[in-house]
Amino acid sequence: MLYAKMLEHATNKPVQIYLYPRFLTYMTIPPDLIPLSQIESNQEHILAIKRNDLVPLLNDPHRLNHYADHLVQAQSVLLNGVDPKLNQQLSEVISQIIQQLSVSKKYLGGRRFNALQKWLGIDVEYDAGQVKYVKDLDRLINEANHLSQRLQIEIQKSQSRLQQALGLREQMAAYIQAADEFLKEYPQFSKQQVLDHFVERLSKKVNTLQTLQSSNDIAMKQMQLSQHLSFSLLDRFKEAQQVLIPAWQYHLKQSRESSSSATIEQLDKSRENLIQNLKKSLQK
Repeated sequence: MLYAKMLEHATNKPVQIYLYPRFLTYMTIPPDLIPLSQIESNQEHILAIKRNDLVPLLNDPHRLNHYADHLVQAQSVLLNGVDPKLNQQLSEVISQIIQQLSVSKKYLGGRRFNALQKWLGIDVEYDAGQVKYVKDLDRLINEANHLSQRLQIEIQKSQSRLQQALGLREQMAAYIQAADEFLKEYPQFSKQQVLDHFVERLSKKVNTLQTLQSSNDIAMKQMQLSQHLSFSLLDRFKEAQQVLIPAWQYHLKQSRESSSSATIEQLDKSRENLIQNLKKSLQK
């Protein structure tokens, strides 16, 4: 931030700083999910599930297949991680920026032209090539900034979906616990000699719900991993985005106004620092 203020003072132009939300700044890989059997459920909630969801099944056993289905369906629409294409696109644009910077001396060097070359218009051609080079590089930098902002938004959305899914997971634990308890309590108050296979069917339903939740748990871990990978890329790119790119652009402006050896040296140094930093940002 201090360096950005220095650049603003030197150039009399505002330097754009891309701020990352606090919850993205300290993001780490979360611990393993708590097993369903260890999730503490409110006993009043358990009793309500028995009363409102399980007891009615005794008179309408065909509805047993739909027990807790709303939780399964609600989770299924939430379990989408960060789109890996965004990571790939940002990495590709960063690679293109590195390639462009690597050939910058060809276009931005302090070249001098003799009278014949000027008469042939070579200096005009060189200036046009320089302008095009800078525009192309600016376009890539803007594209990288745009992709990084999109990636931040996608991480936020993914985290929000994951939190909702974790809440539904806790509800699923309550539904499974209620069904397990109901299986033990059912024979005590049922007077039916033949249970119409209710106990067996409910037991199978519980096993199915546990299997489905295990599958969803894997998807949640994949969401956590995709969030971590995306944030890691953003975090590595942040220094270049906020400090080194503005610094290089400042030295470029200085070199175009004054082609002294000192300004050219500063431009070369800032370019090399930027290239090395961008290369590190692509390391996983």
